[in-house]
Amino acid sequence: MEDFSAPVRARQSALPWVIVALAVLVAGSSIIWMNNKIGALEAAKAPAQELNVDETRQALAALQKRFDEIQSGQTSLSGQVSELKGQVAKEQGERKLLSDQLGSLSERVDALSSSSADANAGSQQPQRNRRSKR
Repeated sequence: MEDFSAPVRARQSALPWVIVALAVLVAGSSIIWMNNKIGALEAAKAPAQELNVDETRQALAALQKRFDEIQSGQTSLSGQVSELKGQVAKEQGERKLLSDQLGSLSERVDALSSSSADANAGSQQPQRNRRSKR
C-alpha cells in the first residue's frame, strides 16, 4: 500500500514556512512603504518649513529696519529738542537783558521826571515869592 500521507505531511510542514515567508514579505513591504510615505511627507513639509523660515527672516529684517528708522528718528528728535532748549535759553537771556535795560530806562525816566518836577517846583516858588513881594 502506498503511503499518501507523506506528501501531505511535506505540504503541512512547508505551510508554516510559506506563511512565515509571506509574513516577512508583507512586513518588509510595509516597512518600505511607510519609509517612502514618511520621506514624501518630510519632503512636502520641508519646503513649507523653509518658506516659513524665509518669511520669518523677511519679517525680522523688516522689523529691524523699522527699529533702526525709529532709533534714527529718536536721535534726530533728541537733537532738535536740544537745539530748541538752547534757543529758548538764549531767548530767555535776551528777554532778561531787555527787561534789565527797560528797568534802567524806567529809572532814568523817573529820575528825569522827578528832577524836572523839582526844577519846575523850584522855578515856580521864586516867581510866587516875587509876586507876593509886589
